[in-house]
Amino acid sequence: MKLYLSRHGQAVSRAPTDAQRPLTETGRAALLAHWQGMRDSGIAVSALIASPFVRAQQTADCIDQVYGGLPRQTCEQLVPDANPQALFDWLLANPPADNAVLVSHMPLVAQLTASWTGSVERIGFNVGTVACLDVEVAAAAGARLLWLRSPGEAVSGH
Repeated sequence: MKLYLSRHGQAVSRAPTDAQRPLTETGRAALLAHWQGMRDSGIAVSALIASPFVRAQQTADCIDQVYGGLPRQTCEQLVPDANPQALFDWLLANPPADNAVLVSHMPLVAQLTASWTGSVERIGFNVGTVACLDVEVAAAAGARLLWLRSPGEAVSGH
């Protein structure tokens, strides 16, 4: 199964709590352009699973604006300091659709990608970066990284 692991877009630096930080207008525009480019290149998205934090929900809104009418879930195991194993357990209990997008945060997106692919290297995720994973099983070393794309990069191959 193919899954997309996305870091949220650029958010404001201050809010009453970290969970309440919204996207900036620049962040929103960059996400819309990024996902529009991926859709135009033939990348299909079938569902959204997002952290409950405001910036992740707003990132999911942007993706849904590009693709339209996607089924959506909120997952507490996608918050920044969640444990990758907790998300793997959640995914095993709630199998996602092929081509689903998981919207999360640093450091979790880097930890998940490294754990899922069995990599010893930490993979960098700028805001809005998307990793495409070929997932065999929701477990450590259960996936292969197909590509990594950040806003502003040309999209080639998928």
